[in-house]
Parts: sequence; structure tokens; C-alpha cells
Amino acid sequence: MNNNIRSLFPVLNSCTYLNTAYVGLLSTQLFEFRNKLEKEYLTEGDKFKIDNHERINDFRETISKFINSSKENTFFTSNFSTGYRYVLDLLPKESKVLALENDYNSLIEGLNERDFLVDYIPITSDFEVQIEKKLYKNEYGVLAISLVQFLSGIKVDFSALRKIKEKYPKLIIIGDSTQFIGSDFFDFNNSPFDVVIGSGYKWMLAGFGNAYMAVSHNFFKQTKSSSKDIYKKVYTGHINFLGSASLDFAIKFLQNNDFNNLIKIKKDLGCFLREELKVLNLLDPVVKKREDHSSIYTIPGDQILYETLQNKGVRCALRGGGIRVAVHFYNEEFEINKLIKILKKLN
Repeated sequence: MNNNIRSLFPVLNSCTYLNTAYVGLLSTQLFEFRNKLEKEYLTEGDKFKIDNHERINDFRETISKFINSSKENTFFTSNFSTGYRYVLDLLPKESKVLALENDYNSLIEGLNERDFLVDYIPITSDFEVQIEKKLYKNEYGVLAISLVQFLSGIKVDFSALRKIKEKYPKLIIIGDSTQFIGSDFFDFNNSPFDVVIGSGYKWMLAGFGNAYMAVSHNFFKQTKSSSKDIYKKVYTGHINFLGSASLDFAIKFLQNNDFNNLIKIKKDLGCFLREELKVLNLLDPVVKKREDHSSIYTIPGDQILYETLQNKGVRCALRGGGIRVAVHFYNEEFEINKLIKILKKLN
């Protein structure tokens, strides 16, 4: 890792940070940028807000280029949960929806809040195959799924999902991309998804109060809606300008620091972590059977292990009956080795 980039994240000086899946770190550069904006507000008052809509449109262009979506169908919102519900409101009231058990809480809650007919399937090593079997037996209008599972780090197989989409072109696929975009490359227009929504405070390192939405023409066609319908929902009232500007800044930060190389570093670290956990027999059996995975792992553990790791300066999360750890490009192998050394002693 380029130490110059690592030095931009002060938290790394005081702990072993393996918790990006919970909260991505704030860089000193973004901190300074946000301070500059707040000073503008402090000294300019109403002038700070006057051209917000024009500047938001510029931010939409930044997002759309980053994920290869059309600018007119790409939107800024405050968080995943809000944007997701805007989209759900455009679906027919009694839509038949397929989802995964134990997917992200807000994704599931959004479905249950409405009069949808929802079926769930368990997350197995071949859950994409199980999805296709369900679609063959029943006529579903919507598949709602996280690109990466927040508990296990299991990543959906895009190629398998693409084949499903080709077989069932009317199926609307809605994805929570919070745990994916910023940690890997994504091409919305060439993906099987009709909608992706994701918060920017995790892998995109954009701080709080921002998220993005990208919507396909197929979604508008199937729901008899338009980008104007979403625009009205998203941009009614005042806009979190600090949040949207931070997302714009964060994307440019990734691009300016050779995003391709950053992702290579992150993937190499993820593979290193996987192999070390495999040696200790701490990999989830489902994860073991899958070829491609994210850089998020949940290992067996309880409150005692969690507190032990915290006391030794290892930041992680107690999730789903285990300890979740995650690595990003600002991590290094010696931090993974520290985690493994602790686990060996306790094993």
C-alpha cells in the first residue's frame, strides 16, 4: 500500500481497522473539503444554497460516469433506505417479490412494509440456482437482493444473475450495492440490475448523509413510470448538499488515486485473509464452496471474543452470531497477521 494514501486516514494510527463493512474511514482530504464547504455556508449564508440544484446535477454526472449509468436516470439521495423505498413505491401494490433470508434488514423491512407477496429462499452455496428454480415454478415480478451480503460477505454471481435476466427479461432486479460499489468495479448498463441503490459511507469512504440510485429504462417500462417520478420524490424539499458534495469528492478521490490499483490491493488482501482463515478452519461452509467472494468475512465468535479483539485494538463488528471483519485498500498484511495471531492463541 502507498503509505501516502494510508497516512490520509488517521484512525489507522491508533488501531487495526477491519470494520469498513460497518463504517468506511474519513480521509483528512475529505475532512478538509467538508470544512471548506461549511465555511462557505458560514460566510455566504443564502448564497451557499442558490446554485445547489445545478451543482447536484454535476454530482449526478460524476456518479453516472463512475458506475456507467445514464445521468438522467441517476440520482443522489440521503441513504439506501430512503432511495430504496422511493423505488418500491413505484412497483404495483401486490407485486410478487423474491428475496433472500437474512438479507440486509432495511431491504427486508421495505418489502414487508408494503402489500407485496414476498417469498424468501435461504442463502446456500448455490442460491442463484435456487432463485432460478423458484422463478421457473412461480411468476415473480421482482427480485430484491444485496450485491454483497452484509453478514457473510457472500457476493452474488453476476454471470448467473445475467443468465436469469436473459431468461426472464420482465423480471425487475433491485440491488442494494452499499457493500459492493467502492470495493469493486461496476458497470450498471451492462449489469443484470434494473435498480441499484447504495449508501456512500462504507466502501466509497464518502462520510454520512449520502447515497446514489441508478435506474434502468426497463424498470420505467415495466412499472409505467419515468425518471421524472423519481426526480420529484428525491429532490422535493432541501437537499443534503454537504452529503452529495462529499460523495462527489469521494468518487474523484478514488479515481485520482488509481482506482484500478486500489481495487487490486483490496482484492489481494481479501484473498490473503481468506487463506489465513481457511487454515484456521474459520471459514463459513457456504463461503468455502463459492469461488468468488468479497473482502468481508464473519468468523465464529461471541461477545467475549469481540471484546478481546477490541481490547487488543482490532476494530470489527459483532454480527449474525459471529465476528465480522473486512479489509479495504488502506489495510496491510501485518494487520491481518495481527488478527490471525490473536485467533490462533484463542483457538
